[in-house]
Amino acid sequence: MRRLPALVLAIAFACAACTSGSEEPSRTAPEELTFASLQLDWPEAQGRLDPPALPAAPEGFDAKLLERMAKTLTAWAQQTTVDPDGWGSNDPLSELRTILPKEAAGTLEEQVRPEVSPNLAVANVFGDDVTVVGSPMVTSAWRVATEEDPADETFVRLELQTRVAYEVRLGDGDTRVIGVLRVQGLTAYPDTTDDYGTVGGWQEFGAGDCALAIDDALVPDSDPAQARKDLEAFIRIGNSSKVEMPELPVQEKVDDEYLQRCRDGQV
Repeated sequence: MRRLPALVLAIAFACAACTSGSEEPSRTAPEELTFASLQLDWPEAQGRLDPPALPAAPEGFDAKLLERMAKTLTAWAQQTTVDPDGWGSNDPLSELRTILPKEAAGTLEEQVRPEVSPNLAVANVFGDDVTVVGSPMVTSAWRVATEEDPADETFVRLELQTRVAYEVRLGDGDTRVIGVLRVQGLTAYPDTTDDYGTVGGWQEFGAGDCALAIDDALVPDSDPAQARKDLEAFIRIGNSSKVEMPELPVQEKVDDEYLQRCRDGQV
């Protein structure tokens, strides 16, 4: 499992990728890997995101502020995870400029620009030869907390985590499953109107390692047995009502060095 390096800019933006799949092709007969074989029975997205009830606003923060933040986060998450128009986008960030307030969109752009996989840092984007079969399955969860900035001013952080499972097919190949955990969040002070800070992170399960770094896109892992092992961890998180992003060792970062190793065929 590998993780893209975290960014710390305005507040924080950790773009993470769980890339535990092997790049070596399976030496045995292809293993079936579908929603049915994984016994996955989450709700189908059908192009829409329906998050659970919003948590109560923390003391000192107005419920209406949290509701505005939640509305923006839901639209942001829907566009980048379950909206079919976004799965093949070459510039998912530009599509968010109509959803996010101007300052938040600008901050997000600064945060993802230096990433090895800037498109995947923003949205669940698939390779050119990858077809999403049917509608993805999805669960989601909220997390709200207060923190203090360096000037000891208290701000609220509202995060929405999506856990989206896609049945996919690479070319004319067998059906596979890719899962993506994505956290998208906004931060605000009690008097904030729409000049939010942005936070976020993502991890994938069941996708090929080097495709993330080289192609900046999700492609199914060539080893279905390894993918199944990863997806079992993903499903466990998706069945939870709490936001969870697995911690991964520093040495497993997908960074510029890893990208070069992929290009040199050393992975």
